[in-house]
Amino acid sequence: MKPLALALAISLAGSAPALAQSPAEAPAIREEKASGVEVRFAGYPWRPDIFQGLEEGATPAPRPWAFARLLTHAFFAIDEKVIPPGHYVLVLNPRTGGLPMTLEVRKAEMRETGPDMSALPPPPPGETVFKAPASFTTEPQLAPTLDITLAGWNAGASMTIRYGNRKLTKDLVRVMP
Repeated sequence: MKPLALALAISLAGSAPALAQSPAEAPAIREEKASGVEVRFAGYPWRPDIFQGLEEGATPAPRPWAFARLLTHAFFAIDEKVIPPGHYVLVLNPRTGGLPMTLEVRKAEMRETGPDMSALPPPPPGETVFKAPASFTTEPQLAPTLDITLAGWNAGASMTIRYGNRKLTKDLVRVMP
């Protein structure tokens, strides 16, 4: 496995519990592309216990989950918040108190983690450029692993995140700087 792919696999791990996988069994890195935007992620198996902790706010609270790398090659907006071209990490932050689980886009490289595949590191530090409640819908079909798709259209792309029986779609709209 290439060093970047290994670092990405490590960074995309999950929340506090250890993985029950050896490095040889680590999920493959997948990549989706649309005009001006890319997303890279590991197809981690559905863990309803971890996701429920993020959604409902467990005690102790799970760590934020850096689940994907987002690369933008143009200016995009998510929910009218402009995201300049650059390297970002997509993070799910757990529900805390009265605040819901959030989706965060954090400016950061995902190369800042160690080689221990059994550890689930927190997201790398970086500037938050977007953060909003993560309102996943419950779907009848189960996605056995994390799956992210980009559907391009003339003014941007729709990013759909599927994990287990949960689904979230966010539009990335091209904007002028």
